Amino acid sequence: MLSAKFVRFKTAKNKGQMNFYFIISVVLFLTLAIYLVSVLISYNNTFRDRTMSGILYSKAVSVSDLLIQDSGYPDNWNSEEFMRVGLASSPYVLDLTKIRELEKICNSSDPAKFKELKDSFGLIDEDLSIKIVYLNNTNVSSCLADGEKVGRIMNIKRIAILNNNFVEVTVYVG
Repeated sequence: MLSAKFVRFKTAKNKGQMNFYFIISVVLFLTLAIYLVSVLISYNNTFRDRTMSGILYSKAVSVSDLLIQDSGYPDNWNSEEFMRVGLASSPYVLDLTKIRELEKICNSSDPAKFKELKDSFGLIDEDLSIKIVYLNNTNVSSCLADGEKVGRIMNIKRIAILNNNFVEVTVYVG
């Protein structure tokens, strides 16, 4: 009977005490968990940025394809009446008249015209800028709404022909 009291007394005395190895294990576990969470958060941001860049790049390619390979719709569109803008008289051969009509849309005092241009390319929340220069850096045309800079920029440069000379068509989407 004496031994039973001794055991009970010893158990009560050790109650609330922690093992040194348990404390080390908890600290290591928490450190590892915090490290893994921070790595996952940074990976998520990187993944999101790469995804956005890919989306913007595909939109820039799509716009540039429409500009240099398509004549637009209707075929004889102008700055007052257009459903889709295209600058080509044939694929990769640009029409200067259509480039001037694009400039009229871009330089219009009516911001709804530029919005309609962006919408025709499927750009809803993105900004758009188009620059056409001869390969000797002589400017042919620049198109940017109200002179604003495009935000998060993704660009694509394409080569086409204008007046029997090569031009570089750069499309910025942001």
